[in-house]
Amino acid sequence: MSKHENSSAGGDHGRQFNAGLIEAAIRRHVDHRANTLIPEASIRYAVGHSRFEYRADFVVVTRANYATELEVKISLGDWRRDLAKPKWVGMPAWITRFIYVVPQQLGIPEWVPERAGVWHVKPTRVQSTSTCLDGFEIFVARAPHVLGREKLPPAVLGTWHKNLYYRYWEQRMDAQRRIARHIREAVA
Repeated sequence: MSKHENSSAGGDHGRQFNAGLIEAAIRRHVDHRANTLIPEASIRYAVGHSRFEYRADFVVVTRANYATELEVKISLGDWRRDLAKPKWVGMPAWITRFIYVVPQQLGIPEWVPERAGVWHVKPTRVQSTSTCLDGFEIFVARAPHVLGREKLPPAVLGTWHKNLYYRYWEQRMDAQRRIARHIREAVA
């Protein structure tokens, strides 16, 4: 199952979790005044003579340039498959913490590495005038262990920013192509 499909483990009160809802909760949860949130960050590193690369769902970079990886999982199967990825062979020392962000009903299975933190996402009321659950909230189920102690290299952060820049313009141009030509070229 793709993590962008609805999970069969529905949320409280019949709410279905998907990666987009969890990502929205992460964007609300991370303090943007003190951190930079990088989506779809490419992680490249070497362990001995082997080179590894994978894509992190999010990396949170603090003002002091420490990086925490956030991995979104919406089902137990998706979560278990993550353990086969090369990141568990070894991570770069500049990934100082690793956190799984999952629906609350998944709990914390015994096979989740002890060093990984777990944030649970649950339905909640976002607007004070609402009488029903209309959003999602994150709470810390297990704090992560410190994995590395190095600061994020400026070149890595620069590459992530450059990738965000190009992705932004690519998405903007794609959106403009979807607008009918006669509307796009109309003079106001």
